[in-house]
Amino acid sequence: MMPAADQGGASEVKWVDGTQIAAWYGLRFASLVTRFQPAKKAEGRLEVKALHEVPVFPQLKSRLSSSMGLGSPNPQSEDAFFLNIWAPAQAKQLPVLVFIHGGAWMTGGSALPWYDGARLAAQGIVVININYRLGALGHLGTAADCSLPVPAHDVLLALEWIAEHVGQYGGDAAHVTLAGQSAGGWYAHLLSVLPRTAHLMQRVALLSMGTRAPWSAQQQAATTSRATAIAGDLLTAQAQQVLTAGLQALEPAPFQLGYAPAAFLPVASQDVPTSLFNPTWAAQHCHAKKVYIRYTKDESASFFFDLPEYAQLTQDQVDAALMQWPSQNLPAVLLREGEFEGKRSGLSPYEQLVAASSWLQFQRFPQHYAQQLQSLGKDVSLRRFNLASPLARLQSGHCFDLPFQFGVRAAWEGAPMLAGLDESTFEKEASSLISELAQFVKSK
Repeated sequence: MMPAADQGGASEVKWVDGTQIAAWYGLRFASLVTRFQPAKKAEGRLEVKALHEVPVFPQLKSRLSSSMGLGSPNPQSEDAFFLNIWAPAQAKQLPVLVFIHGGAWMTGGSALPWYDGARLAAQGIVVININYRLGALGHLGTAADCSLPVPAHDVLLALEWIAEHVGQYGGDAAHVTLAGQSAGGWYAHLLSVLPRTAHLMQRVALLSMGTRAPWSAQQQAATTSRATAIAGDLLTAQAQQVLTAGLQALEPAPFQLGYAPAAFLPVASQDVPTSLFNPTWAAQHCHAKKVYIRYTKDESASFFFDLPEYAQLTQDQVDAALMQWPSQNLPAVLLREGEFEGKRSGLSPYEQLVAASSWLQFQRFPQHYAQQLQSLGKDVSLRRFNLASPLARLQSGHCFDLPFQFGVRAAWEGAPMLAGLDESTFEKEASSLISELAQFVKSK
């Protein structure tokens, strides 16, 4: 029997939802060797008392700050290989939830107070949030140097640390759920189909998962070359210089109505299956015993709501764009007998475009994947988050579910997407999402 968690060494102990929660911040799972290279295993701990004191990896401003706000100004470091743990007092062999944050492969961090795991832990689980490298610092370099995308290797090292050490914090290494949101969902999905990770997790939760095809090694090499021409030696340039040069080195994406482009993407490395987003293949190779999948109703609205190109959309513009899309790229709400029905759908031009984009970029693969998992007799839950933001045109957009999933509204103070939402509505939705995910984590 593993020992109960040692509260004496906790960074913070607090009462949350009637449960005493111990938290350990800034636990090191790896350390930097050389920029763009795989990290190496390491141990250690920061002497901090608050979550916002833990560094996150270097990053620029989030593209979604106009809806989500700026969050917490955590320190930034290229050696921010840290994780954070929350557990009920005297926890012993409790189920474990490992959360991989999102941020379009460019921003975010496990130590943002947005992702304080205390309320989830109060449900009787151990919650662990992990950092991974971002932006140009996580995606430039040479694909052959690592068999996985470098950030995915960061996550793998964290999972290996958890398998070895989580018992010291009251968790059961044989009852681990790997959860990822947005870009984090991409990594969670990848790791849930690789044979080498089968012993590190038993369940997977995919929240608004990214479904983009990876960069080719050639695209990575070309972008790295252009960034070098801008910033000079990428190994010695300042981190912020590399991040900025990386963005400048990207090939400009032509504007396409209804498409939200990504800047950086994971690289097609040796161990990334070419059929990763083939629903049939993925269902056959998923080693998780249970799968939980959730997306928001209007995912793409978060990328469109504040763009002038979308403010005064006409039906003619939407017709011209969406009538060119293959029917399989359109959701059922926009189809009648397999044909795009536009205005007859009853949705406004903006809502039509959001529905189409959300389906293509966030919802189609998860829905088809869930169907394939179910057809194989695997245990899968598919959910849709429907609550709409008071912010005009944001609807139930990408990331709007996050404040409710962690239930820490105070950490989202100043987030435009929550302005005007009454406390009772927030708490009702938060209680529901927290309970649902925790029950999945605890299920046998």
